[in-house]
Amino acid sequence: MTTPTSIGAAAAPDRREQVALAPAVRRGPLDALRGLSSLHSLRTRLVLGVLAIDLIAAALTGAVIILKARTATKLEIASSMQLSELVVADSIRLLQDAPAPLVLKSIELHFQSIRHVAIEVTDLAGRPVESSINPNVRARQDSLTPDAPAWFSFLIAPPVETKNFPVIVRGHSIGVVSIRSEPSDEVGEAWSSAYALMVTTFCLNIIVLGALFLFFARVLAPLPRLVAGLKDLEAKNYAVRLSRPSLIELATITDHFNKAAEALSAAHEANRRLTRKLLTAQDDERRRTALELHDEAGACLFALEANATSILKMAKRLPDGARISERAQDVVALVGTVQGINRRVLDRLRPMALGQIPLRDCLIELLLGLDGVDGAPMIDHSIGDLRPSYGPLVDLTIYRCVQEGLLNAIRHAHAKQIAIELDERREAGRSSIAIVIRDDGIGLQRPLRAGVGLSGMRERVEALSGLFEIKASPKGVVLAIALPLDRVEAQGEAPADSASSD
Repeated sequence: MTTPTSIGAAAAPDRREQVALAPAVRRGPLDALRGLSSLHSLRTRLVLGVLAIDLIAAALTGAVIILKARTATKLEIASSMQLSELVVADSIRLLQDAPAPLVLKSIELHFQSIRHVAIEVTDLAGRPVESSINPNVRARQDSLTPDAPAWFSFLIAPPVETKNFPVIVRGHSIGVVSIRSEPSDEVGEAWSSAYALMVTTFCLNIIVLGALFLFFARVLAPLPRLVAGLKDLEAKNYAVRLSRPSLIELATITDHFNKAAEALSAAHEANRRLTRKLLTAQDDERRRTALELHDEAGACLFALEANATSILKMAKRLPDGARISERAQDVVALVGTVQGINRRVLDRLRPMALGQIPLRDCLIELLLGLDGVDGAPMIDHSIGDLRPSYGPLVDLTIYRCVQEGLLNAIRHAHAKQIAIELDERREAGRSSIAIVIRDDGIGLQRPLRAGVGLSGMRERVEALSGLFEIKASPKGVVLAIALPLDRVEAQGEAPADSASSD
């Protein structure tokens, strides 16, 4: 339904419109990050919290593993270096009676079972002595230990130590034995253990996080239903109720939600009944006032007009009655003006034909009356088959909504064309009156303000449990109203099949 722009100009936006019209607030990067973090669900936040704790625990565990591995490697290397010193001294002592070249070649034989060190034997000229050990033996031993990453070796491996021992046989120096620490195999063993622990821990954490994600989904399942219920309350659906979950905390929240929904439903129904009573009382008072104006003031004006007309006729028969005739004509004209004002006041208080003739005829008469005004827009109407009457309150609500919608489109929207659709519809076994008014006016103007006419329409429609909506269209404004007849009948406003009289 198109709402005259007038409606739009004087309209009171609902909360969603007010939120949408609110000026944009500048937000910094920190606010943007907070906004993104607020989009996470509670389940995701809980899993992320567990993951954060896991990462902290993993960092602390890694630090402890590295510290212990570094200490153990340092002690192991120091022990190997000490053992190497003893082996060199014993080898020289045992080979005192052997020839010098044999002593140098035999020293390295004693280091076959010592790990974490590398040995080099040189003669007095500094030339390396050819070893009698098969070099493939040491290579096979080293290949049994996996290579550690450079970063792990940097954190674990102690500084390389080198010690030189002179070889003295029978009081003469025949060469030098150099011993250098080799922590690579010890670091490789530490890496192998740490890697196995990391892989196991990672797999266990993935399994635990997946299980927690599913567990939290089951535990927090009532929360989406609670959110949906709150959205229903926001949409004024106070009949919504939530089933009670098994968790005590969520069950408590659900109980309070249901109680709040019941209280809101009762308050809303009480307000609606009060509004209906106020509107009924107001309309009754207007009807009584209109009847008094029609019966008493109208009768007096008619009598005054008749007397003035009689005076005018008598004055014409008098020889000097020109001045009296002129005054009588002025009185007749004034009486006609007052009668016109009286009719307009009566129509604003309560259309006298409403309830006396079928509702559809009253609406067509209203449209014809507006169409005859100078500068009035072109009005296209489509009024379906309506009952003669739907009861005094419903009839007056329909009449006033059409009247105010048209006046708003004419006065405020400055529309050139107005289209009206009004019909009784039946969907899913329920009947309702649908009113749609479209105009090609200037559209909704910001800021929207609630005028008296628009507020009155909204109050009347909501008092009958109806829907009232104003929205912009590509060519103006649309006013849409729906009055559910089943609710009206349930509330005691029974439609009549025939016109009722006041």
